[in-house]
Amino acid sequence: MTKTEKHSIWNRGFTCAFFANFLLCFSQNTANTLISTYASFLGAGAVLVGMVSGLYFGVAFAARPISGPVITILDKKKIMLATYAMGVVTNTAYALAGSVPMFILARVLHGLQFAFVGSLNLTIASDSLPNDRLGSGIGVFGIGTSLAQAISPSVGIAIRDWAGARWGEGAGYTAVFLTAAFVMLLALIPCILIPAGKPTAEERAALGKWYRNILAKETIPGALLLCLVSVSSILYTTYMVPYAAERGVAGIGAFFTVYSLVLVGARPLFGRLSDRLGTDKVLLPGLAIFALSFLTVSQGRSLAAMLAGAVLGALGFGALNPIIQTLCIRTVPPERRGVASNTEYFGMDLGYFLGPMLGGLLYNAFGSYSSVFLIGGIVPLAATFLLFILIWGKLKNRLY
Repeated sequence: MTKTEKHSIWNRGFTCAFFANFLLCFSQNTANTLISTYASFLGAGAVLVGMVSGLYFGVAFAARPISGPVITILDKKKIMLATYAMGVVTNTAYALAGSVPMFILARVLHGLQFAFVGSLNLTIASDSLPNDRLGSGIGVFGIGTSLAQAISPSVGIAIRDWAGARWGEGAGYTAVFLTAAFVMLLALIPCILIPAGKPTAEERAALGKWYRNILAKETIPGALLLCLVSVSSILYTTYMVPYAAERGVAGIGAFFTVYSLVLVGARPLFGRLSDRLGTDKVLLPGLAIFALSFLTVSQGRSLAAMLAGAVLGALGFGALNPIIQTLCIRTVPPERRGVASNTEYFGMDLGYFLGPMLGGLLYNAFGSYSSVFLIGGIVPLAATFLLFILIWGKLKNRLY
């Protein structure tokens, strides 16, 4: 790699990781949007539908003690190829599932794949970035995720409706999952082109025993920040549609489109600002903006108010997510970035698991989704603010 390539964000390793991640997120969001309705179609009851939907993150969380050491110690390129091929198999299994037990098995496989691919993509991308452009690069990396989130749910629903109208409802779901499998097959191309990522003998010696690569203790404070932010952010995905029905607001699908499109620009913008101004000068305003989005949504009575909340939410999350991810990665030396990525995904998985549970408890207690967004959104973010204030003084002098 030339000196210019080393300093550029768009070097071979980062570019391949970016497109592999975009295709991965496109495939996952195309399928995951319809998981609950597909489970109902197969005959699952309401309780089982909820369990199956959350199984994805539960399996991923349970598998991370294995995925962390594997990603850190073994050749990352080979793991990429294996886990992306597993994505082809998983989505094909969804398509062929004719019963709830087979569907649950496919869901378990999908959770195992997620335990590897998310932190693996982030590790390869961060390893390919110059240290002084880490925040900017991770912000740019998130553009692929945001673009996929903006377009893939609508694509999945359109494919289901088109195929279902011609060949029946079951064929509609089969077409969606086969499309997701084909996208994962395409994603193998950038995986093949990614440079080999096998650690040297010296790096493996520095990493130590395998169990030291499950969690990076230096990254735990950042993972807790990410957990709290994730508790709030998953509420939009889980409860926005029933909340809009409760309020009598039509066309709420526009909320997710606006949120994702604003996020495309917000991630790299705030990543760049973090590199220039400092983490604390961007993260704290981001927290305030994200909290304001939940206040706006909880008091909203119209689609315009909900869309205003979407803009604020995307700006706030667009600031917080890349900054906290960068913070986590910078707490360890370069050879341990795989462990740091795995640790932060522990926090993210836990937050995504706890958020819907918190929302359900709040709804049962107060009887309205407005309370879910007001309390469930703002309280975890207030806790994030306090935690950051407590740890930042000690943390900032230990960053690499």
